[in-house]
Amino acid sequence: MNTQSVAENLKLLTSYYKSVAEVCRRLEINRQQFNKYLNGSTLPSRHTFQRICNFFGVEDYELLLPPDEFRDLVSLKPRRNYEQQADDLPYVRHVEDILAASDTDTDRYTGYYYVYRNSFTDTDVLQKSLARIWLEDGRVLTKRMERFRDNVGEETGPFLCKYLGCLLLLQDRLYIIEYDALKRQEVSQTILYPGYRNRVTWLSGLNLGVSTRDDRRIGGARVLYQFLGRNIDLTRAIGHLGKFPAESDEVPNMVRDAFCQSGQVEPEGMLFAVPR
Repeated sequence: MNTQSVAENLKLLTSYYKSVAEVCRRLEINRQQFNKYLNGSTLPSRHTFQRICNFFGVEDYELLLPPDEFRDLVSLKPRRNYEQQADDLPYVRHVEDILAASDTDTDRYTGYYYVYRNSFTDTDVLQKSLARIWLEDGRVLTKRMERFRDNVGEETGPFLCKYLGCLLLLQDRLYIIEYDALKRQEVSQTILYPGYRNRVTWLSGLNLGVSTRDDRRIGGARVLYQFLGRNIDLTRAIGHLGKFPAESDEVPNMVRDAFCQSGQVEPEGMLFAVPR
């Protein structure tokens, strides 16, 4: 565990509050001890580390990322709690109504998934991302990460996209509604058929979103969720994300059979909305 990276990331998170004293008070951590975390002289215990992550709303593996990469992951806008939103924004109650209508029997879907779909920017390859589904405070929440390299003009640059959302089970269909947590410039929706077997292995459905390039074209494509388990090696899983041709070892046979014909990814499996 890189002590200095954790210290820098904690400093960034703490900067969104009025003071270090406020953070310590709300975390119920001794100020002198917390200062040791901030200056990198010591690391929190496993239990305290998890408490800190829960307080700031980040995953434990995210707090271990290099500071430059972590800065791209965190939100730049302070969030108000739900009680404040419900008082100030009456229409939030309509969102609560549909959340309340969701079937509560969703525990079997919690865990980590590889997500495969056609790339909206490079239609001859498949995009592989990582998703997590978990239960928190009576809601089924989702997080999905895309990590790949893409051509931008004459250069090739790294892209990191993080989506946060929620899952609903309505009338025997799984709905995932998520938004781009880094730039807040995109909302996408995925509708999946639930797993009818006792053990969830694959979920199949459709995804509607937009391209990450400047054309921002709207696309719809088939999507496959591959269940990985409830406890996985996140660092290793993230290292396998990206865009891959059909023949790549990163593409399972199940995915290759679903998306490809004659060994090639089928662009016909996608639909783009053309502006009129």
